[in-house]
Amino acid sequence: MTDAPTGTATDVEMSAATVLALLDAGPTASREAVLRTARDGRHKLAATLLSLWAEGGEALTEAETAELRLHRERVDHYRRVWSGLRTAAPGVSLLKGMTIAGLYPPGVLRAAGDLDVVCPFHEDLWSCAQQLTATGWELAAFTVGPARTGDAVPLHLGAEFRSPAPEPSPDPYAVGLVTAEIATEVRAPAWQLTRPSRSPLAACAVALVAERWERPFRSRDLLDLALLLQHLDETGVRQLRTDLARTGLWPEWREARRAMARLGWRPAVAPPHTRAAAVRTRLLRAMRTAALWSSPVRAPALIAQSGIEGEGGRLAELASDLAHRGFGARRLLGAGLPLFGVPLDDEPADRLRLDDVGRHLVARTPLGSFLLVSGSARQEWLDEAKDGGPAAGEPGADKAAGKPGATSVERGT
Repeated sequence: MTDAPTGTATDVEMSAATVLALLDAGPTASREAVLRTARDGRHKLAATLLSLWAEGGEALTEAETAELRLHRERVDHYRRVWSGLRTAAPGVSLLKGMTIAGLYPPGVLRAAGDLDVVCPFHEDLWSCAQQLTATGWELAAFTVGPARTGDAVPLHLGAEFRSPAPEPSPDPYAVGLVTAEIATEVRAPAWQLTRPSRSPLAACAVALVAERWERPFRSRDLLDLALLLQHLDETGVRQLRTDLARTGLWPEWREARRAMARLGWRPAVAPPHTRAAAVRTRLLRAMRTAALWSSPVRAPALIAQSGIEGEGGRLAELASDLAHRGFGARRLLGAGLPLFGVPLDDEPADRLRLDDVGRHLVARTPLGSFLLVSGSARQEWLDEAKDGGPAAGEPGADKAAGKPGATSVERGT
């Protein structure tokens, strides 16, 4: 099942010395410089280092004590939020975050940026969303994406909620609700991992590896991954290998393994034949990218997506017009592209329904209605979607949207 890694298997020790090594802090570095590096986005280890110092009996300055207190309060806040979500939807689970933090020694903190909540079915996501809105959270983003054959839902959903954090914290609280654990890129359907998951640690390990799609690995990613791997049992090892193969993350896995090896960490978990699997994955990615950009339907939508975050300029606007007016959001969704929701001032629905309103596609949901687009939305589209009223959908549209929690996957949306 596994190959022995090169060299002797070694576990990582959670200690101040380990964190300082990750920060590449030399013996002459000042304490202030070390903490400044630890706070950097390449590491995100300040909370861990401060708590290790405190647990080791090292005196903290007044400013360090206040910083550590803010981190503890943020972690405690998320624990209360998670408790409320579990009460609202008992079937949901956490990805990364507090699951990984549970592997840290008592008293040692893992900084809490956000809360990633996996909702197996649509009804779980609606329940969590309603719990958040009832307690003052605001919806910041909503997405609808295609599902893959065999997934537990007919369409994958994502919703991000935010809430202000008390001063002087610069970052708001954030909770992400998703029906699929891995969204490696906005150009393709998200990936649902093994269901039911028999190893939350394996799911977290795959999610950490997938972070490489968005950015280089942080030093904390490597620390967390090493901890996860040394706590996996045989069931977890099998699930890890299955889900890495399912998501095609072998190149990222090998990169993470090499980075850990450079730190002197050699976890015993080593699925075999990963080099050949990584080569095959890269070839498949190249073929898929070529197919995407050669598609007259998908190519404009891919360019339009760059306008979602204010990038892409005039070209993205023209591509968004072509994708929305020429092809329509329903066709883009059917072509395997996720869509972004722009809120409309409508009453909530009892379940997810996709309505064709003139030339537009509107998602009616328990959170309200959303105009679905592939890129930036024009005001005139919003006005048309509001004024047009719900039109009869294409044959089978309501069925394709699916009843929340349905296990069969209906295509055609």
